[in-house]
Amino acid sequence: LDCCLVARRSLPLAALRPRRAPSSQLAADMTLVLGGGGCGGGGGWVRSCSSALELAPSAGAAPLLLRAPGARQAALGRCSSAGASCPSCGSRGGTSFSCGAGASQIAGALGASALGAALFAAASFRRRGGRRRAARPSASTEVLRRVGDGWDEEQLDQAKVQRMSNRAPLLIDGEIYTTEKTVRVLNPANGMLVGLAPQASKKQLEDAVNAAHSAGNAWAAMSTAERAAKLSACANVLRLHTEALATLQTNESGRPIAETRIELFVAAATFESAARKLDLNHEEVISEDDEKKVVIRHSPIGVVAIIAPWNAPIILGWKPTACALACGNTVVLKPAPQTPLTTLRIGEMLRTILPSGVLNIVVGSDDNSPRPGEVLTGHPLVRKVVFTGSASVGTKVMTACAKDFKRILLELGGNDAAIVREDVDIEKAVEGVFRGAFFNNGQTCCAIKRLFVHKNIFDEFVNALTARARRAKIGNGLNAGVELGPLANNEQLRHVSELVADARADGGRVLCGGGAVAGPPGDEGSNTGLFYLPTIVVGIEEGSRLVDEEQFGPVVPVMPFEDDAEALRRANSTVFGLGGSVWSRDVARANEMANQLRAGTVWVNRHCEFIRNAPFGGFGSSGIGRAGDLAMRDMNEYTETRTLVLGRLPKKVLAGPPPTEEVDLKRAADALRKKLALIPEKLWSEADAFEEQAKEVLRVFPFRPLGLKKALDSFMDSAGISSFVLRGLPTHLSEVNANNSPDGDVASKALLVGVAAMLEARAFAYTGHCEEALVHKLSLDADELYGRSGRFCPSFDAPRRYCRPEERVPEIVAAFCVRVAGEPVTFTTVDYRALAQAADKEDLECLRRTPLSFFDTETGQRTEPVHVVTDMVTDTEELPFPIVDLRRDRFEPEGSQVAIDAYLRVRKVSGQVCEGFELRAGDLVVFQNKRCLHSWGPRAIDGDTCIQVLHASKIAMTWDTRVVK
Repeated sequence: LDCCLVARRSLPLAALRPRRAPSSQLAADMTLVLGGGGCGGGGGWVRSCSSALELAPSAGAAPLLLRAPGARQAALGRCSSAGASCPSCGSRGGTSFSCGAGASQIAGALGASALGAALFAAASFRRRGGRRRAARPSASTEVLRRVGDGWDEEQLDQAKVQRMSNRAPLLIDGEIYTTEKTVRVLNPANGMLVGLAPQASKKQLEDAVNAAHSAGNAWAAMSTAERAAKLSACANVLRLHTEALATLQTNESGRPIAETRIELFVAAATFESAARKLDLNHEEVISEDDEKKVVIRHSPIGVVAIIAPWNAPIILGWKPTACALACGNTVVLKPAPQTPLTTLRIGEMLRTILPSGVLNIVVGSDDNSPRPGEVLTGHPLVRKVVFTGSASVGTKVMTACAKDFKRILLELGGNDAAIVREDVDIEKAVEGVFRGAFFNNGQTCCAIKRLFVHKNIFDEFVNALTARARRAKIGNGLNAGVELGPLANNEQLRHVSELVADARADGGRVLCGGGAVAGPPGDEGSNTGLFYLPTIVVGIEEGSRLVDEEQFGPVVPVMPFEDDAEALRRANSTVFGLGGSVWSRDVARANEMANQLRAGTVWVNRHCEFIRNAPFGGFGSSGIGRAGDLAMRDMNEYTETRTLVLGRLPKKVLAGPPPTEEVDLKRAADALRKKLALIPEKLWSEADAFEEQAKEVLRVFPFRPLGLKKALDSFMDSAGISSFVLRGLPTHLSEVNANNSPDGDVASKALLVGVAAMLEARAFAYTGHCEEALVHKLSLDADELYGRSGRFCPSFDAPRRYCRPEERVPEIVAAFCVRVAGEPVTFTTVDYRALAQAADKEDLECLRRTPLSFFDTETGQRTEPVHVVTDMVTDTEELPFPIVDLRRDRFEPEGSQVAIDAYLRVRKVSGQVCEGFELRAGDLVVFQNKRCLHSWGPRAIDGDTCIQVLHASKIAMTWDTRVVK
């Protein structure tokens, strides 16, 4: 072991394969890698016989001398028929160890972690006389549960998901399938088994495509709102299980868990945003006259095959999956066989949300014939292929897809150049360059692969970068503070090592790193030999493989340049063009140079930072297509674009909205007060009982006036009024000392809740304090909040202020004025129907087509781009008026100047068609929040509440609380 560590060479491979699962329900077929391959003599396999373990060395293997702390030397390797002595009890039982302690010592001597030793010991127990020794296996299981690999079976519905230990299933047509043949997925940090990936047969691959094709029509015909709801539910699942999934991904890929968490966050956000932004109902009007209307519409492509890479399987697998599904396509997702488990696990979680066949996940080894990718790219029912990987494989994918003209989206390799100018802040630039080059251990397509530094600062910059590389913390990705994990696999280690050796042969000097170590110092459990030290190489130039090829590892060649022209010329002298960066204090000059770099994404004073909602792709051999903006580019990538020349229909003449109804209930106030006073005091703290009592009071008496019945019926009619006012209601339960009555809050609460219940609301929330806004933002102070216990108390973000899907906006907003003196409270309402009639149709169409962002000058928050005008669609019909999300003056529109001008004109028109009212004590106003905007005057004087507000919904039981900032 000492010799291997000093020589920085890989350890021999030993593997544990229990033929019979121990009582702890460990996997029926597992491999425990205790070292890498090589080291001259070759490795050996430890396998189980009928009830024991034996070591089967490879041909010509020399005995391996192992020394464990506190234990005598044990010789393993060329096993004779007599077997080896147990280092603990000294017994010689053929090829078996009869005691668990001996197996534990051997595992410890092999350099395994405590978990490895426990598994080794558990698997060595044999049955004797039909009885099983269960103590050790049980203990090992506890260790396994404590350490955790993210494979938590208890997170799934056990009635729907079969318990399969670490044997991952395929997802085909909504059902999960295991396979007889499996592939061991090993943790590259410690060599331990993470799970067993299935090996899909050719028939199963074809079944997945056929299932996706069969489900395509129904999924495409689903309403946008229903499809968006399912994708939003998928986002919630990913957020709920982020930690477990991130742990699983770290275990199978070796990446630091901070990075895998980000992958999960991005995937969840993409599901949610794609569901909202990629709307198949959206159309672009090209021209329109008295005879025809020319529009551009989009329709789904069909079955989309997504082939994800091993280096970032979540973001590069699930982000295109979300976009494809949002556009009405069905998907067959194939993760890389090296890191498939997290993707397969997510598929198990989402299969109960998505209809059968809409999402299918298959995986198989590239050693199969035909390869899984070949089956998918050659299948006639697959109409688009999204591939992320190397340029060489991308060429094969392109060739296969050309046979029947499949659409393709290829994100291939890169050889990103970073240019560091003379005037740079060296300390800041070194940190940024290090992150850009060594993110994910350099196993990132857009990481810095070539570094050009001005000759006048070359030595100083290189010395600083070398020092930073030597300070990098290397280790298991689950450990806190780890910056670089292991390389993902032996093939990548071999590739990186070859490039460094070639650079040395070309005269290059390795300033730091230059090889792999068995494991980081102080971490005995991480010992696979895949920990390649961050490496800086100088003294080479173009023509060396390390400069011309994509190393995809923690190695960076650094080269000097004389002037900007030379740096740009050399940076662009590559067949790739994925990314690049310029580093300089002179931002103006850096911006100019950035524009001259031939790359799909170029950064200034940063690198490898993914920009949300920005298209991503490359020039030349870096790929074909651009995607990731969650807007028109994604829409164009995942849909078929159609031009329709339609006949001109007569314009619909919209009926003007009915005026706001006002109902005077002053004569019934005393009777109503008496009824409210009969509600038992104990019910005030019991939400369900209180609601039923309040509803009954309002239903029986005094809701007899014909005007009120007419107002309620019209309010619940889709073509009816958008608001009504009840005047003269009691603000307190007792007539004595009305101004300071302590029961006023109870009266207003009962009236608000009762009205909402009569309007058939199923969930609502109530508060006494709201900040000024078009629609109130609910305060969650415990002493102010009234909510539905037992169902949900929704926390409403302001529906018209920040971006959120329309289905999460409450339909009903009710407000009760409780102030008994002073100036009345004013409010205004704008009915969408009146606004649609009065506003310019071209302005409305512009705002329907072009999104705007809004900056809140009071809070400093900015919304993401949203469509101000959207069409209102219900489950049964599309209403003949749009929703127009206007905002107050403090919200400044940002974006296209044409759209901003249209927005300002529409807002000006809203001031001409609005209705204004005054509320005094005892007045209650109710708004249909899907038909109108409303705003308020002052609602509190000297800190006293003057209006109490209730938000309610008839269709939703809960609302999400997330506000996009």
